[in-house]
Formats: sequence, structure tokens, C-alpha cells
Amino acid sequence: MLLSTPIAVFGAFAVLWLRRTVLSAFLPSYMVQIEGDVYSQIGLVMLIGLAAKNAILIVEFAKEEYENGKPLVDAALEGARLRLRPILMTSFAFILGTVPLWTATGAGSVARQIMARP
Repeated sequence: MLLSTPIAVFGAFAVLWLRRTVLSAFLPSYMVQIEGDVYSQIGLVMLIGLAAKNAILIVEFAKEEYENGKPLVDAALEGARLRLRPILMTSFAFILGTVPLWTATGAGSVARQIMARP
């Protein structure tokens, strides 16, 4: 459970770095910004919360299976298997929910587009 949060934060920083690297290959250097704004920080806090919640639920399901007599490794795999579908559903719902923000036009659309981009 303790390893899920640092791995999630590392993944978020890796995506921000990759985005900056890819954008710098196609855009002039003055147009590529460092992603340390408020939106990135709020996203990191939300990511830490989701990673911790999912890890707690996986451990809870695994503990229940272990107490019912399964071996430790099998109980851990069963807990992860049971939680995979809800985790994927949450992730895809969030990704699809950001599509309207990403394609926004009109007044204030830049702020919405920044919130939706990785």
C-alpha cells in the first residue's frame, strides 16, 4: 500500500516531463511551459488520494480472502483482480469526462483545455 502513492506520483511527473519533451520537439522553446501550475498540483493531490484509496481497498479485499483461508499470494492476487475493474472504470470515466473540456471553445476555453490535458 505504501508503494502505490510514490509510483503514482512518479508516473504523473513522467507524463508531465514526456509532454514537455514532445511539445519542445514541435514547438519553439518559448511556447513550452514548465508544468508546475495550480492545475498540476491539484491533479497530484487527487491522484495521491485515488492511489491510496485503491491500495487500501485492495489490501482490505486481500485481507478478507486471507482470513477465509487462502494463501497470502493468492489472496493478494484475488484482491487485485477484484479491484481491477472498478479502478479501470474510474480511470476511463475520468478520461472520457475530460474530452469536453479538452475540445472546449469560446470564452475561458484555455483554462478548460489546460485542466483536461495531461
